[in-house]
Amino acid sequence: MRNFLLLSTSVLLLAGCGHTPVRQSYPAALPPHTAENSVSRQRAADFKKIISQVKTRGVVIFPAAFFGRFDHERILNSIEQLGFNRIYCHLTSEQELNEEMGLFLAAANKRNIPVEALFSQQDFYRRYRHNRLFRDILVQYPSLPQAVEKMLKFNQEQLPEARFAALTVQITPHLFDGSNIRRMRGKLYSWGETRYGIGGDNDMLVLEAMEMLAQISRLPGQLPMTVAVPDFLHNAVLQGKITRGKVTDFAGFSKVAVVSSANLPSKVPAVVQDELKDAGAVPVLAAVPLAGHTAVASGQLRRRNWLDFQRTVNHLIRKSSAYPAFDGVIISPLAVVEFLRLEE
Repeated sequence: MRNFLLLSTSVLLLAGCGHTPVRQSYPAALPPHTAENSVSRQRAADFKKIISQVKTRGVVIFPAAFFGRFDHERILNSIEQLGFNRIYCHLTSEQELNEEMGLFLAAANKRNIPVEALFSQQDFYRRYRHNRLFRDILVQYPSLPQAVEKMLKFNQEQLPEARFAALTVQITPHLFDGSNIRRMRGKLYSWGETRYGIGGDNDMLVLEAMEMLAQISRLPGQLPMTVAVPDFLHNAVLQGKITRGKVTDFAGFSKVAVVSSANLPSKVPAVVQDELKDAGAVPVLAAVPLAGHTAVASGQLRRRNWLDFQRTVNHLIRKSSAYPAFDGVIISPLAVVEFLRLEE
């Protein structure tokens, strides 16, 4: 059985120096100065009170990073302590669909914490690099629909108490740009700021992503499905730059998660505001990826300290709660949240 693409171009940036980078592990490398237990417990209690105001309180984990290193109960204790009530398990390899995963699902379900399988489009493409001969002998990785199909088959083989509760698929058409390593073999289109317009490359990449979502939704053994989208997609449709991608185009799915690209805390609520205003009956989640390094200045929420993070989430919830479509938040990843909570 062929391996999934092991590269996870996720929400963490590990480059840079001068500060401790946070890796995709649990509980993350401890900060240089660890907060006292009483301080970290109070931080968790305060955060739990803030997010308790919303229905969905999700957190993203990366099983490839910590399974086999930390026991499930320790992971779930942290998730409960922080007040999260839903886990988004970011899968990048079929090797993660193993006995260890089954045990984790059973432990989470025993605590009434549903786990969603999370797949990102950016993890499932063949990098277009090296010479032609070498490319022809590279391992062929599965498409995203094939990866989801493997997860659904795994899920059906599990006992009822050890299954994924739902599925989230993140589309990332904007990441397939003109650089050599981001092009997909056999694809005609590449993303670019000058390639907007109906029928342009950007439009066609979004339409391809929409068709892929429809294909996934027809797979046997399907679970309730959330679609995660870039925060600019909705307004790009309203501005006539692309054909589809506004929030109501995903009305056939369970929920829509709008992935924030804001780096400054003051900008986070605004990136989901238009979607919330126009959503109608579509439940909308605000997904906030946290930077793994203090040097990150765009694309993810800046990493400063616990108070900065807590204020940002509180501000987002207060602003977004004015809209009936607001269903909650997804914070990614748990490793960075724990790093900030434990940092002095």
